[in-house]
Amino acid sequence: MIVSRYLHDSLDMLGIAACEYDAGLKAVGWNRTFLQLFPEHDGAIVQGEPYRDNLRRFYRGRLSADEMPEIERYIAEGVARHDNQTQPFEFIHRGRLLRASSLRDPDGGRVRMWQRLDADARAETALGVALPVFDALSFIPDGATILDADDRIIAANDAFRRLYDVAADRAVVGISLDEIIAESWRASSPADARRGTIRNGLRYDGAPVEVELPGQRWRRVIARHSVDGIGCFTHADITAAKRQQMELLKTQEALRQANAELAKLAETDGLTGLANHRRYMRFLAEQATGTSALTVMMIDADHFKTVNDRFGHLVGDHCLKLIASTIAEEVPAAALVARVGGEEFGVVLGGVGQAEAMRVARAIRYAIARAPWHVVHSELGATTVSIGICSGYGPLDGDVLHARADDALYAAKRNGRNRIEVLPMPVTATRRSA
Repeated sequence: MIVSRYLHDSLDMLGIAACEYDAGLKAVGWNRTFLQLFPEHDGAIVQGEPYRDNLRRFYRGRLSADEMPEIERYIAEGVARHDNQTQPFEFIHRGRLLRASSLRDPDGGRVRMWQRLDADARAETALGVALPVFDALSFIPDGATILDADDRIIAANDAFRRLYDVAADRAVVGISLDEIIAESWRASSPADARRGTIRNGLRYDGAPVEVELPGQRWRRVIARHSVDGIGCFTHADITAAKRQQMELLKTQEALRQANAELAKLAETDGLTGLANHRRYMRFLAEQATGTSALTVMMIDADHFKTVNDRFGHLVGDHCLKLIASTIAEEVPAAALVARVGGEEFGVVLGGVGQAEAMRVARAIRYAIARAPWHVVHSELGATTVSIGICSGYGPLDGDVLHARADDALYAAKRNGRNRIEVLPMPVTATRRSA
């Protein structure tokens, strides 16, 4: 969305400042009122300028000398507010009380608008009623403080003291709110970063700031400022809500991990730890859509029924585990090795043609023949495997590729076992039909 020049002019007539930013957080356009309320940008802002550079100028004229070393953090927090703003907030800039609003457009950009609030109307609610307001603090159930224009406490109620563990005989007048919070953390961790975040967040009227205290306790602070800079702050205990939120997040994470584990188990062979038939066929289908070389290798243990009949299924299971680990050690890291049947294994080799597949198959056959079978059982002789190979260039029909490799495997079985056979893809199956 690009705000029209007419709309910019209309907002000028209403005294509303506007500046538009695209989805990449770069300035697109602004009106005259924007430059009047933010004169630091006059003659400096240009189209395409990153929002971070806008904020850098803004904060250079706003931060104190003590705060300037932390300007990058202030900028990062400003960008986060820009991205996540859902309701207006108020702040004082160059002696003017401004309300900032933000509208997100369908393309991901934002139009930010600032309206100067009626100073005379707001002034009537400032220091002219200060004393009655001070007296009323004790009737407010939540914590409440009033701060002067320098962000120093000039009044606080007992609920505020309880929320921040302030002793009854501790004087708080003249102390800043971030100092009170820093005292809570002093015994357990550095508080400098928290102090900066609190100082920055409380400059924006109506925007809730969550303050963490030791012992997994949280307070929500909302500020309102008069045109004179006097601030009224409310403090609520949100510990229960935050703990519930944390428990919910922990539960969600545990559920996510459990679902991930279940998904993994659903595609894993319980005996060997390899991929199972389901994972094998899904991976093959994914690989077959590509345009590079693709090979399927089917491997079957020779005379495995004899091993089970003579030594029992426990020895047979150990044999399958040894075959599985040997195959996995000999194939490229990107290959998928799966147990697809009782003593039958499948290997999907993406980006591997027939010549390289033959080299891998020979390495597997050699390694299995020389595996330490005597460790499985002292009377167990060398076990051999038969291997069938089919290769092609994608996109391919994965089912046909698998079937041809399986046919090649049984050709190896028929031709004497302990050997490798290769069958080509049928010409009509080398490409998927459109």
